[in-house]
Amino acid sequence: MCGRFTLTAKDLGRVATALGAELESGLSAAWQPRYNVAPTQLHPIVREEGAHRSLARAAWGLTSSPGPTPHINARAESAATKPTFRRAFEARRCVVPADGFYEWTGGPGKGTRQPVWFHAPDGALLLLAGLWEERAGTLAFTILTTAANDVVAKVHDRMPALLSRARMDEWLARPDAALLAPAASDALVATMVSARVNRVAADDPDCLAPPSGAPQLTLF
Repeated sequence: MCGRFTLTAKDLGRVATALGAELESGLSAAWQPRYNVAPTQLHPIVREEGAHRSLARAAWGLTSSPGPTPHINARAESAATKPTFRRAFEARRCVVPADGFYEWTGGPGKGTRQPVWFHAPDGALLLLAGLWEERAGTLAFTILTTAANDVVAKVHDRMPALLSRARMDEWLARPDAALLAPAASDALVATMVSARVNRVAADDPDCLAPPSGAPQLTLF
């Protein structure tokens, strides 16, 4: 799954330009780098409506009636046929820009969960495949997940479906599940980071600091 992620870019306009999208009005001025994006929070997504591609704010989590819990993830293998997601898969696909995502090692007990930040070796943008909907004038999105690659599988059996820049264009143009394959083994590295990430309210550069009392290490 994907339950937290990052987009630490300081200039959202450059992100929009790289993705061939127009920024939603007011989004650039209000933007702050994100070090710990959590479910239900607002985050920019790329979507297409006709010939127009935009980068707009959306809440993380699709809702289904009568289910009260937002769906923050959808399985890529079944989204095209599952009633909750199939209409969005056919007509409302999006891309979620990020530069890393978190998973955890350890048990559920207090003080035992160790966050691991998965990111591109060169710090490049990650393009997460997603679906969107609009309800009562508000956009919302979910992130599609696929089987983990060799790097992520050491911590979790699922990971976001990552797209190359070319495959991003294909994904926005057509509903093709074949585009949602696990990422190559060299696409990501894993870095242990501060347990500060465990707190939803923590959203600052210290989230990516080394664990307390440990040197900055890249795992695996």
